[in-house]
Amino acid sequence: MLPRLIVCVLLVPALQAQGEVINWHLVHGDPADVAVNTILVDPVPAERSEASMRTLYVRVSRAVARTSWEGVPYRSFESTVLFDCRRNTARYLAIAYYAEPVWRGAIAATASYVTGPPRWMRFVDIEPNPSQRIIHAVCAGYRQ
Repeated sequence: MLPRLIVCVLLVPALQAQGEVINWHLVHGDPADVAVNTILVDPVPAERSEASMRTLYVRVSRAVARTSWEGVPYRSFESTVLFDCRRNTARYLAIAYYAEPVWRGAIAATASYVTGPPRWMRFVDIEPNPSQRIIHAVCAGYRQ
């Protein structure tokens, strides 16, 4: 299952280039304004491995340039996120970084976080921070 998830984030730009429509849900910001932080979620799970786990695509465009955990400068990224509804957490599995805001231009770098320390879905410097709101929405139907 996990090797397939690594590829998932790379499929988002490819699907869109082929005309595949993803109905992104706006969580924060405005995708038409490159000067604001924007977060979009594809509400259709990319994969559901078990009752408590869901994998979704999340896009983030930052108002200012930032640097990834590996030192990659970026303005936006598309990611595959694993939501663990039992633990109320979300971690990045893979990210495609763009140098330009709102996912323009070529992918500048990719990273896989399937193994190693978890890279938690947190939106540093975004207020109000929507991390927990997204987790609750994704896991709304899960019962322990």
